Amino acid sequence: MHRADSSSLTHILASPWQQRRNAGGGLRGVAIVVALCFAAPVGLAVWSLFCDPARLERVRHGIVASSLVGVGALVVVGWAMLVGNVLRQNHPTMARLVPGHVVRLRAALLVAWAVVVLAAAAGPGFAFDAPLVWACETAVSLAVLTAALRWPVLWAIGLIGPFVAPRLLASHEADRVFAALRATWLREDWLLTAVVLTAGALVMVAVVRGGGSSHRAGYAMGRALARGLGMGCGHSAAATAELPLPPGLRAIARRPYGWWTDRLLARRDSPVMARLMVGLGPATHWTTRLRDGALFVFLGGGMCAIVAALAGRDFGALILPWLSFGLLTGACTPALQAAAQLHQTRREQALLVLLPGVPRGARLNRWLAWRMSLVFVVAALCGFALAAVLNAFAEAIQPGGVNRSTGGMALALFPALLPQVAWQWRQWARLRGATGFEMSMPGLAPVLLGLVALVLHLGAGIGYMAIGAAFAAAALLYCAWRWHRMAGEPTALPVGRLA
Repeated sequence: MHRADSSSLTHILASPWQQRRNAGGGLRGVAIVVALCFAAPVGLAVWSLFCDPARLERVRHGIVASSLVGVGALVVVGWAMLVGNVLRQNHPTMARLVPGHVVRLRAALLVAWAVVVLAAAAGPGFAFDAPLVWACETAVSLAVLTAALRWPVLWAIGLIGPFVAPRLLASHEADRVFAALRATWLREDWLLTAVVLTAGALVMVAVVRGGGSSHRAGYAMGRALARGLGMGCGHSAAATAELPLPPGLRAIARRPYGWWTDRLLARRDSPVMARLMVGLGPATHWTTRLRDGALFVFLGGGMCAIVAALAGRDFGALILPWLSFGLLTGACTPALQAAAQLHQTRREQALLVLLPGVPRGARLNRWLAWRMSLVFVVAALCGFALAAVLNAFAEAIQPGGVNRSTGGMALALFPALLPQVAWQWRQWARLRGATGFEMSMPGLAPVLLGLVALVLHLGAGIGYMAIGAAFAAAALLYCAWRWHRMAGEPTALPVGRLA
């Protein structure tokens, strides 16, 4: 390969890291992700020094399994960041006017995909004496993730799949289908590997577009959606206006916050702190959390009805825990991301601090942390209630179905969510902009911490109550430390002015 071509590929592959550094995140966010991914094997390794010798073998198996899960989680997160960055670089204008732009992006994606697949085959593949299996599984997983990032409609197919697949397999004798697939693999493993690798390479090429009207429309919609979700630049009001929703749904989404704002401003004696909270934008306001709660209750009821209609009573008991898992994370993640979205209303904040009666310094820092924490805790408790109801229905239909369906993951998320209140105790004056990584971390951290709780529960036999108490104690210690530190920090508003 020509030196200039290899240099351009290196720059493309290093772009996610450079973007992360330019956004001011540095190593902190990466270190948090790595620590969460490997917290379970480290915790089990420490536990193995004190556990009962009869359980030592089980703990060692847990260390190996959790290490593989941690590495896999890092690969998935890193790959999602790389593909997202490549898709952002694939600007329609650049694709049409810059020679070699599309070719280099496709080559970079293919090179990265091939390296990860070869690493999976050479590492755990040879360690478990199944290099072709690991190569094919890795190739398929990364190709499916890449296609889902490029064509989001695939996520909807993934949600429908669990309802349809069991009935299709039942009607075609699933055991015989799996036996035939296994026999074909044992007979033609190299041929199937070649087919999988060829299909994966075609996916890598297809996700990078070459310009045109459809490319421009899709790119514009993606940017508008990112701004509407708080992952781009701009103010929250403008972002909400650009959110690609029908006018009727957009009006309904704005209604609770707009109604409260009109009511508050109509009163001459309304509390100054209430006006301040409204001025911070809808993302941080409690009316938005109430709207989200009602929306999730509606979605939960609708999904339960769909499950009952499509899957039947028995299979519905296995799907309900996954619905509770998704609704719980969906109800809590927007409240966690609200702190990062404060960066979007900095101009309004510069005027809000001039209102008579607005505190300064430590009082404002602590008040903002308390309000953000309260909004999150209320959203989390509502999510807990909804998830508990769905799990109770599942257990009533089929006792033990929650553990069989999710392996206990839905239960593991309960002790992992409330400690995320630590995200609300920021150093506000140095808060960075709402980059994609900053917005994804509050949603990613509970899932990773839930995996840690699950592994500790299954591998070491530690109860979820004990794990939750340990997580909560660590979070409270951090919040207490931040409470003390806020006394000497610059005033909170406007956020990010010292970043």
